Amino acid sequence: MEKKIILLSVLVLFFGGLVGQERGPRFSKDDVINKKWTFVIEKSRLSDADIQKVEPVFMETELELWDLLEKYRDVFRDNRRKSEISGTNYEAINDAMVNFELDNARIQQKYYIKLKKILPAQTINRLLLAEKSYKRELMQKVPGQHRGPKQQQ
Repeated sequence: MEKKIILLSVLVLFFGGLVGQERGPRFSKDDVINKKWTFVIEKSRLSDADIQKVEPVFMETELELWDLLEKYRDVFRDNRRKSEISGTNYEAINDAMVNFELDNARIQQKYYIKLKKILPAQTINRLLLAEKSYKRELMQKVPGQHRGPKQQQ
């Protein structure tokens, strides 16, 4: 009996500790956008004049991208959490994945067209490469994500 109580206490403490662990810091949408903006302007080495021209276009595009994520987040979340009884609606998930990519591409195209009106091609290239570099660094910081070829076991 005493062993059961000790075992139960250990299990409660163990699982209580797991549940009580923090997931890490949560950032607001503005924090994330501002962090990306800071990284991009430093990495692309934009002039002060270019920064003034690009910032409103960049911020507008980032907000559009956040709205897009919000739009599709519910579809992904709701369909992943369906019970086995009702089944997962894979068609809805597939449609959402493809439509998300198409909508994202439209937003990126709009962004590029706006940049072409205010910046020379070389500066746009530096800016777009800096944004790509930001995404790459962000993905490398995701815990549990191992980039590179998969090892066969």
